[in-house]
Amino acid sequence: MAGLYVLQITPAPSCAMSRAPLTFPMAAAAAGSSPHPGVQVLLDPNGFRLEHEGLSAATSLRGGVGTTEEGAIASGPVQHASDGRGEIVTGTLSGYLALASNGSDEGSLGTCTATDHAFTLRIR
Repeated sequence: MAGLYVLQITPAPSCAMSRAPLTFPMAAAAAGSSPHPGVQVLLDPNGFRLEHEGLSAATSLRGGVGTTEEGAIASGPVQHASDGRGEIVTGTLSGYLALASNGSDEGSLGTCTATDHAFTLRIR
């Protein structure tokens, strides 16, 4: 997985907050090789604000997604897009999500911890 992507996160059905999908432009690059190859996916262009670091296997990607110490663990099967790059069409996030409007405190629009948040990571 490398290049420009779109990360979409949908809070779990059990969450008492907006379930509208959240969409973020991201940039992915290979990260590390030993003991396991990985992928680093950063918010494009402000990578320090949202990051996904994952261990990649031949057919799946698993790792943390977050903006602070708390976050969620993402897991999903990697499929080949039309240009040959990998993408995740259906993935699951397990953990803590907190929503806020720009400039507001974390969680001001709701928080939720669940094992079945959904995400996709598609090429753009």
